[in-house]
Amino acid sequence: MLTVSSFTQSLSSTPLFSKSLSTAYERLSSGLRINKAADDSAGLQISNRLASEKNAHTQLNRNLNDGISYAQVAEGGLQESAAVMQRMRQLAVQSQNGIHSESDRKALDKEFQALKLELNAIAYGTEIFNRLPLVGDADLLDDSVPLLSDFLTQGVSRNVVSGLRSIAYIPAGSSNVQVNINDNGANDDIQVFTTSGKHLAGTPITNSTWTSHPNNISSVGDLESRFFLTSNGYRADASYDDSDLLTSGSAVIDGNSITFSGDQNGATPSNLNETLTISSNSEPLIISVIGNGAFDVTATWSSLGGRDSRAFSLGQVNITATNKLGDGTQFIELAKTPATLGDLGLSSASVSSEQSAGEALSEIDKALETVSESRAFYGAKINQMSSAQNVNAIGEENINAAYSRITDADFASETARLTQSQIIEQASVSVLMQARSSDEQVLGLLNQTFS
Repeated sequence: MLTVSSFTQSLSSTPLFSKSLSTAYERLSSGLRINKAADDSAGLQISNRLASEKNAHTQLNRNLNDGISYAQVAEGGLQESAAVMQRMRQLAVQSQNGIHSESDRKALDKEFQALKLELNAIAYGTEIFNRLPLVGDADLLDDSVPLLSDFLTQGVSRNVVSGLRSIAYIPAGSSNVQVNINDNGANDDIQVFTTSGKHLAGTPITNSTWTSHPNNISSVGDLESRFFLTSNGYRADASYDDSDLLTSGSAVIDGNSITFSGDQNGATPSNLNETLTISSNSEPLIISVIGNGAFDVTATWSSLGGRDSRAFSLGQVNITATNKLGDGTQFIELAKTPATLGDLGLSSASVSSEQSAGEALSEIDKALETVSESRAFYGAKINQMSSAQNVNAIGEENINAAYSRITDADFASETARLTQSQIIEQASVSVLMQARSSDEQVLGLLNQTFS
């Protein structure tokens, strides 16, 4: 028989109303309809997949912003290069005027050569995300040859065994680099090369120093096959060129300002030092020494190019354009647009004569066309990435809406359910209290009856 006592006991132990109330509190406090797998196992699985896509869209937007920043920095460098070349073109037109004397043209050429150095400074100084978009990979070589500051301490002499070797790398944009060697009478000679193989200063390869043992370099082919190696700091396509070789004195060669004492072999005293001074350089240079003994070398410098360009990343930049994985991933390719002096064909440009000014004018026009094409390339890529961002924003909005519909709590519904649960719980408590009170009254009457 169901007594009042057993009824009240079963009612008080039923978890139905407390569970409903707890669930409503949980959803309202977290704002989520699914707080654990038991709430909606299928919905949880779908929401996790949508969360992954939602996060991918967010990161994709950041990736595209990085790509836009890369293109904007590169285009900004090219814009300044174009401005410099416009001034160079103006100087070339001015130098062509027959009214100018030779000294006038030399004065114009000084500014012209300084602007050439600035073109390279812009190319090597335009850097973002550890990349140099205006410098070709061929000019970003490995670090097999040490930086001058890694090889020598300023003003401290070091004894080095002779032979056919590259001893130091000089980054573009260095200033007042001075290298001094004392060969102790063994006829070791300083040589300066570009990484592409142009011989800027030193001794001709017909000199006995090259042909003597252990060097045994008797032809251009020997030099290219045995010395112009990437392990010696040269580009893979390096070829020998001594058309502007400085054997002594001072000269500006392709934007590199060099002073060289010349080969001191046979001089008095026999161990007279050889001194090389690089006031400024528009491109990376390799300092080499040839000989068959041992030499003492000392160096000083004001600056070494600010940064070693060999430490920067190679290749083009691929910006993710979709959030798909594997084979489905799409990229927006940002190829490099090299704009150094060599790449623009302005290394030997000059306005020191009427004829050279005319040649320079033609070369500058070609370079300006190249730079304009590169700027247009970056402008198109910026628009492409902006369009990809718009598409991504639409996808992200739709994914967020789908995710929200599955996971977010319906506050109106949950508030109504909470209120309902609270009323039922309060009513239950009231019924329980009344039941207990009736139970006590019955017991009281029974006690009176049998007392």
